[in-house]
Amino acid sequence: MTADKYNMTNSPIVIVEDDEDDCEILVDVFKEIGVANEFRCFLNPVDALEYLKTTTEVPFLIISDINMPLMNGLAFKKVIDLDTTISDKRIPFVFLSTAKENNLIDESFHLSVQGYFQKPNDINSLKEIAKAIVVYWKFGAFKHSLSSVAT
Repeated sequence: MTADKYNMTNSPIVIVEDDEDDCEILVDVFKEIGVANEFRCFLNPVDALEYLKTTTEVPFLIISDINMPLMNGLAFKKVIDLDTTISDKRIPFVFLSTAKENNLIDESFHLSVQGYFQKPNDINSLKEIAKAIVVYWKFGAFKHSLSSVAT
């Protein structure tokens, strides 16, 4: 599919990643596959929570790492679930992390995350993961939307 086949309104994708280079790479990958949404990158969950609590935007998706300073991704998801200002927005939440321990994966799904992806070591695999994430949520039963995506 080409980007032309997706005519959707714009809502930002929130990326919570403590490695600034990884965040930039992820944004570049999404742009390379044709996603035209804006991106909001946060280097820690505390800053992301402040944005999510105060913004009038309804993000298309939250992509979060697990192992981060100040607050890990699991605690971040718990706070989101408990704060109705954020949880009422019904923002899909996925983990993209190098963490692959079974207990973390199990705990993340107990928190009702919509996906858990292990960060690959190569850009092509990251592109495939990015495509899978956005195409899946483009067709989800949410009011969120993508501006454009090529598959």
